[in-house]
Amino acid sequence: MGLIAGICTGIFFGELVADLKLLGDIFIKLLQITVLPYIIVSLIAGFGRMHMDQARRLAVRGSIVLLIIWALALVMIFLAALAFPDLDVASFFGSAVPTDQQQPDLFELYLPANIFYSLSNNLVPAVVFFSILVGVALISVEDKSGVLPIFDGLTVAMAKINSAIVQLTPYGIFAIASAAAGTMTIDEVSRVQVYLVTYIGLALLITFWVFPGLVAAVSGISYQEILRTFRDALVTAFATGNQFVVLPQIAENCKELLRRHRLESEEAESAVDIIVPVSFNFPSLGKLLVLLFVLFAAWFTDTDLDVSDQLGLAFNGLFSLFGSINIAVPYMLDSLHIPADMFQLFLVTGIVVGRFGAMLAALHIIVLSVIGTLALCGRIQLRAAAILRYLMITGVLLLALVLCLRAYFLVFVPTPPGRDEVLTNIQLMEKRVPASISRQVPEASVTQLAGTRLDHILNEGVLQVGYRPNNLPCSFLTATGELVGFDVEMAHILAEDLTVELQFVPFEFEQLGSMLASGQVDMAMSCIASLPDRYAYTSFSRPYLDLTLAFIVRDHERGLFGDLELLREREKLTIAMVSTHYFESRIRRLLPDAEFVYLEAAEDFFNGGDQGADALLLSAEEGAAYSYRYPRYAVARAGGGGIRLPAAYAVPKGDIEMMEFVSNWIELKRKDGTIDGLYDYWMLGGAAKVKKPRWSVIRNVLGWVD
Repeated sequence: MGLIAGICTGIFFGELVADLKLLGDIFIKLLQITVLPYIIVSLIAGFGRMHMDQARRLAVRGSIVLLIIWALALVMIFLAALAFPDLDVASFFGSAVPTDQQQPDLFELYLPANIFYSLSNNLVPAVVFFSILVGVALISVEDKSGVLPIFDGLTVAMAKINSAIVQLTPYGIFAIASAAAGTMTIDEVSRVQVYLVTYIGLALLITFWVFPGLVAAVSGISYQEILRTFRDALVTAFATGNQFVVLPQIAENCKELLRRHRLESEEAESAVDIIVPVSFNFPSLGKLLVLLFVLFAAWFTDTDLDVSDQLGLAFNGLFSLFGSINIAVPYMLDSLHIPADMFQLFLVTGIVVGRFGAMLAALHIIVLSVIGTLALCGRIQLRAAAILRYLMITGVLLLALVLCLRAYFLVFVPTPPGRDEVLTNIQLMEKRVPASISRQVPEASVTQLAGTRLDHILNEGVLQVGYRPNNLPCSFLTATGELVGFDVEMAHILAEDLTVELQFVPFEFEQLGSMLASGQVDMAMSCIASLPDRYAYTSFSRPYLDLTLAFIVRDHERGLFGDLELLREREKLTIAMVSTHYFESRIRRLLPDAEFVYLEAAEDFFNGGDQGADALLLSAEEGAAYSYRYPRYAVARAGGGGIRLPAAYAVPKGDIEMMEFVSNWIELKRKDGTIDGLYDYWMLGGAAKVKKPRWSVIRNVLGWVD
């Protein structure tokens, strides 16, 4: 009821209930209070009362059960991916500031040099390893009567505390569900529905049949009873998005199930107390379904995966998931040459599927505990008829799921926009003044330049700004013919401050000096690097941006091009450039053996006119925008990001008044936060992810709030 009430509340009130997330976070913290202490005392007590031969049998038989669970899950994941429709789908905006994934300290994660440090930092594998060591050591202790009762008593105490906290579950679930349903946008769901719908469909099939049915087939316990026994644990894991908090609950439910069927014994209870906390450290069903996202990412970016790639993904993916998902996913994307930007999409979709993943992780622990315990105690029932019936039903349901998903996607998945339309919806933050866009250069006129250039602009009421039409993200034309970009936005702000209109005029660097001198343009604004050779024909304002020199490369090679030492060892390296020998001179010092080719436009590199180049030399800011249009490419910082070029606005040669005016204006816009805001919007992808208020009953139906 708490879940349903929470969803309804979120839909009704929208973002107004976002603060309920705080109450949900408090509930989760309360649930976590007993988890690590429970792991310690249950593992020590569980191993301590076992004999060495029992421990060996548990390790062997538990491993077999775990492998069966993994194999069944992997087969279903790869078969479910067959439901993806045949579409060529676009990617998302890439950031000019690439982030590095922090690699885990494996020694710290698994070896508890200081158990109190491991406890305080929630290093579960280290805590488990410590507890197993103590428990195994207790096996050889002859007189345990003074030790085991203490740990047994603490286990009972932890269970009682958890039971009391669980009484708050309806309220905690209500708060969590309200906040999630109130803040999640419809757009976030609809644009990746292929993955979301497939994931949820497969998760529901696994939860409500595949593995409960497997337990029923090998145990003799009815399917309905299995679901009924573990229902509360699964619902809590789903609502909280955290399987960790239900470990004590799962253990008690498992023991209860065994007692009802007279399968309980000291050995069985010890097995449960060991399997439940230990299983948390192995890749669960919730983690394994991450592989479905990798398959989706390959489909999303039109990356072909042959049989060997899929087998490699199954093997490498399984072992990489022993660590953090946030480490494993980028690794798997890299290994299959899938654009790294897809990891950002993975994080977004985690808001939706994370709860299903937590439920699957809890189910994994349940299945492993029940079947593993029965296997240890020799109570597995291998009935051929029951197993055959289970396999047939599972196969039919999986086939039905794939066919239903394909039919759904055929009807409800819209055809994605073409590459040329990707930037169509990107708009200026604000159109501040009337503006016209010239496609041709106006004729020069000397008479119109009486007085200073600034006087002329104010008298005529028009600011003529030079732009480059394909200079993403500084100035570029959308598919609808609208001129947008960082510097287009800055031009609007400058014209507003001068109370004049705008006229945009295209330019090429070869004519820029003469155009400025003749009055065909008053200034040029298009992420122009103020390089020494350009001072021969123009003057520059104070820099307003630092452009970072970068390589634009095929996504799977970004690691190579981010390491100059590896590049120097490459036998043949060809780098493409669009303009200026200054870039070449800077890179030549770092890569003396590289060859250079020159392109007419950056687009040539992506459209087959690369002349065999391995990389395109460009600024990281421009490269991020191109990686958005061409998702197979990524930005790699040249020289580790240490090569920076100042971007400034070009003004007529020797016009000190104009140069000082623009420089002072830039400084004002820097201090009032304008430049930082535009950088976030245009360089970091904010233009591609502007959010409107989410639909809600209170806003869109009743009209009670704006």
